[in-house]
Amino acid sequence: MKRGAVWTFLALSFFLVLFPLTLGKPGLPAGLKSDEPAYYLMALSLAYDRDLRAEAKDADRLFQEFPFRRVDNLILMTDDAWQTAYFGKPYLYSLFAAPFARLYGGNGLIAFNMLMLVAMVAMGAVYLSRFNPPWLALLFSAGFFLLSHSFSYVFWLHPEVFNMFGVAACLFLAFHRFRAGEAGEDPPLPLGQAALSGAALALAVYNKPIYLALALPVVGICLLRRQWKPLVAFAGGGAVTLAAAAGLAVALTGHPTSYLGVRRQGVIVCEPGRVPIAPEGAAAAPGQTVPKPLMGTGGAWTWVLRIPEVDWGKLGMNLGYFVFGRHAGLFLYAPFVPVALLLFLLRNRRSREGWLTLAALAAVALFFLVYITENWQGGGGFVGNRYYVCVLPAFLFLVRKVTPTPTLAGYALAGLFVGPILFTPFGAGGPEPTLQSHVRNAPFRYFPLELTLREVPGYDKLELGDVSVRGRRDVFLPQGETMWLRGASRQELWLQSPRPLSRLLFELESPAPDNRVSLSLGGEEQELHLGADVPARLELAPKAADRTRRVPGGTLHYYRLEVFPATGRNRPWTRWLPPNLCPGFAQDDQLAENFFLGVRLSLLGDPAAVAADVYSVTWKSVSVPARLAPGQRIEVPVRLANASSVTWAATGSARVKLAYRWSGEDGRRLPDDGRRAELPLPLAPGAEAAVTLEVQAPALPGRYTLEIEPVLEHVSWFSEKETEAVYRAPVEVASEGPTEADAVV
Repeated sequence: MKRGAVWTFLALSFFLVLFPLTLGKPGLPAGLKSDEPAYYLMALSLAYDRDLRAEAKDADRLFQEFPFRRVDNLILMTDDAWQTAYFGKPYLYSLFAAPFARLYGGNGLIAFNMLMLVAMVAMGAVYLSRFNPPWLALLFSAGFFLLSHSFSYVFWLHPEVFNMFGVAACLFLAFHRFRAGEAGEDPPLPLGQAALSGAALALAVYNKPIYLALALPVVGICLLRRQWKPLVAFAGGGAVTLAAAAGLAVALTGHPTSYLGVRRQGVIVCEPGRVPIAPEGAAAAPGQTVPKPLMGTGGAWTWVLRIPEVDWGKLGMNLGYFVFGRHAGLFLYAPFVPVALLLFLLRNRRSREGWLTLAALAAVALFFLVYITENWQGGGGFVGNRYYVCVLPAFLFLVRKVTPTPTLAGYALAGLFVGPILFTPFGAGGPEPTLQSHVRNAPFRYFPLELTLREVPGYDKLELGDVSVRGRRDVFLPQGETMWLRGASRQELWLQSPRPLSRLLFELESPAPDNRVSLSLGGEEQELHLGADVPARLELAPKAADRTRRVPGGTLHYYRLEVFPATGRNRPWTRWLPPNLCPGFAQDDQLAENFFLGVRLSLLGDPAAVAADVYSVTWKSVSVPARLAPGQRIEVPVRLANASSVTWAATGSARVKLAYRWSGEDGRRLPDDGRRAELPLPLAPGAEAAVTLEVQAPALPGRYTLEIEPVLEHVSWFSEKETEAVYRAPVEVASEGPTEADAVV
């Protein structure tokens, strides 16, 4: 490249590599996330101890740099029932990053990641400068690598950028020729260069074997041109590197990889001074994890060799999400990829290595979509597609001739989609903070939500029988079976049902006076004016499902419900936290929080079912003990039949459940309703069902009557329509507890 381009690149590189050294390790959460604990501790253990054993001093290192939070997911492995524990992730990234970790801790790993990213910018610029002016080559390469979600992974203590570097170095060494061939034909690949190319790819392959697919363009071109020696050198370089990596792993852990022949487990690290997992059979000390029983094949890669059962409906949806999905879409998070594809098709479509590269990229994508159908985006922690970001460099090597207009288009697209990630690569704060906060704004919210994924951070799901509702956590707050929706904001909720929904009845209640609430579902839109705390009902008839997917035994129907309350009021609510597993960290069991409530929304279900006369029941058998201890919890088996002429619904908020209440000797009911029990399925007229009802005795001794009856939720108790619908059993609550007296039947 010419001097001006070189100086521009050097200035950019100095800035990018040095500024991470001035930061405290950034990211959401403030501590370590995802698989960061293992990679970070492996780097420190290799730097200081020259081993990969997980010992008490390794836990000490966690709290020297990250003392304010417990570590929730340190992956460890063993083959001797946890007498000895090793770190349970591939170690190569940590090995190369170890000198940086020794000098600068977590910041050193970030600086190492940034160094690899700017090295990829340099490789792309040098490669493209063969066909373009140096300034344009550098402009395109810098945009390609820096203006994508790959920039956010610089700030993860993870191997994604390391894997990217391996792929980029492999293709750079294979496709870039340091001397021109005759008549425009590339000369044979020098043997040393071919060996280094194979070795570079092996760095990524050791972490995830599927990246071996990126060898296809190199191997294919060598075969097509009958260049046998470069082919052998390429394969030899890769094989030697993998053998060396496996051999060093055997020396350090006794196993060639952390995925084969070992038992792996994620553990919580609560405090320094001890190994965080107890040996099998030994008593666990406070803060230690009790080992779980070994299940299946553990972390073995044998599952890759199986022939997968392809869910074609899900695969079709996932292909669309893979390209344009709101949280993981390739074109959204790597906007230079569509530019590179366009330039390839317009100017380089006769390139055989280009088509082979494209085939390799397609193979990697299909592998994740077919083998990891609900997790192909990278698991619970991701920005964009964490698994596929590692092969993004291959798209740049599809390109030869670059022009300014597509390059400017790439920068413009990056401004629209990547700007929030580029300027808050650590994750943006806000209500219900998540690494995916950027999707709450335009233009991401106009792209499809990935409904097939097992988990998308930042979303909640409410199960209403066989209908589920999913919404964004900052605007959607399930409270029992009622949905609180934030005021003055437009919300998107997704309803999933195993059957078509023809008509739906909703109940709405606003805390604010004169609140205008609009609802849109399946092409129908209505608006209500609500008074303060005055419930109203609204019926919508969706014309068709927004999306459908074939599944074994039927079809899933997805409906997009849009709700817009014009205003709202602040309302308190209680957030219940999981039990505190780390006694060294103070935690309240509950937090008092506020929510700007626009409307309380209940999905009652089919209007005809809500209005139907379902209020007749026949009790077949009920078994209730005659005596209970105060506060005792028991299970009461009940068998009942639907004596009405209408099927009892088991879906929607307005569905039939079995409930109980207590009344005292004076006939007055105790104020609290008991816990409801679900029907196992919709119950047709005359059909019977067995239901287990969880009952808790009153807290004070005395003589009571247990009243068991069905309830049509949000509509009516059966006894309000049919007085004979209640099953009553006398129960004595006594401090001496239950006796062997016969149960009341």
